[in-house]
Amino acid sequence: MFSYPFARSTDRIEKYDDKQQEVSRFARNTIDSLTYTRDLLRAGVGVFFQNDNICTIDTDSELRLTIMSSIAADEVRKLSERVRWGHKRAIENGNVMGSSRIFGYDKHDCKLTVNESEAEMVRLIYELYSTGDYSSRKIENILWEKGYRNRNGSRIHHNTINGIIQNPKYKGYYCGNKVKIVDYRTREQRFLPEEEWVLYKDETGEVVPAIVSEEIW
Repeated sequence: MFSYPFARSTDRIEKYDDKQQEVSRFARNTIDSLTYTRDLLRAGVGVFFQNDNICTIDTDSELRLTIMSSIAADEVRKLSERVRWGHKRAIENGNVMGSSRIFGYDKHDCKLTVNESEAEMVRLIYELYSTGDYSSRKIENILWEKGYRNRNGSRIHHNTINGIIQNPKYKGYYCGNKVKIVDYRTREQRFLPEEEWVLYKDETGEVVPAIVSEEIW
């Protein structure tokens, strides 16, 4: 069963359906593992996997490593599916997901509370930008001159300012399902189109309190 992916080129495997592509990715990972242990063995160094009681000096070690790698890969897949399921339920329940490092807010128990010291800067950004006289680069310079700094003490980059301007949370809107993990092994992510976002106004202000009005946003 396991000899076929090793014998074929990965280019040929990639041309098949999605299931075959998953096999090819697994095969590459397994080949890497076997290559490293073979190189060490040629140098007179054996590797002992204590938890699985596998020693690369044994003649059946490569077969056992391949089987255990397959089991491990499937466990990672199942874990990723459970995480995705939990993430989906959390979004449906209105829990704020994602990073807790969002300017103007502190995040506790999947809810946001306004951090007034940072919210002052956020309001200034919107006030300047709404006039139409200031680009995000100009606002970057103004914030620097006024003494506003990133949380690590550095300049607040104009890309960060653009992200603030475009974030509907600042007008009190819940926004979820913006990113999807497309590969559970590499954690590669893909930003979803706006029509797939979960977006609605938090009328209570208990989960995503507004920092600026909808009008200025």
